Amino acid sequence: MTPAHPATVLSLSAVELDGVSGDPGYLEALPFVRHVQSAPNGGLVVWLEPANACAPSLADEAPARPADVELHGPGAPCEALIAHPRAQHVEMFFDGLGDPVFAPRGWWHARVWLRPAA
Repeated sequence: MTPAHPATVLSLSAVELDGVSGDPGYLEALPFVRHVQSAPNGGLVVWLEPANACAPSLADEAPARPADVELHGPGAPCEALIAHPRAQHVEMFFDGLGDPVFAPRGWWHARVWLRPAA
């Protein structure tokens, strides 16, 4: 009898998002996202594998149109949530003071402009 080889298990990180607006397929199209589930507070929990790919090249200025996707949540921002292969421009803000009850570790907000689909 040959012993079974142990399966390689990826180490996933969970990131909480309190709000997402814009392109509904954005999160599922991120290369590092493995699973998206509803959170008890009405937000989302996004399970990410380690981000080891290079970041997309981004334009210096935001396009003259509204952002395609806006994301926000408590805690520190996660770079993997904005590393979309179609990202044209990204603006990310972090409020380190946050809210003593709802975001004691700070609050982040990101706006993402996507390149048109080819």
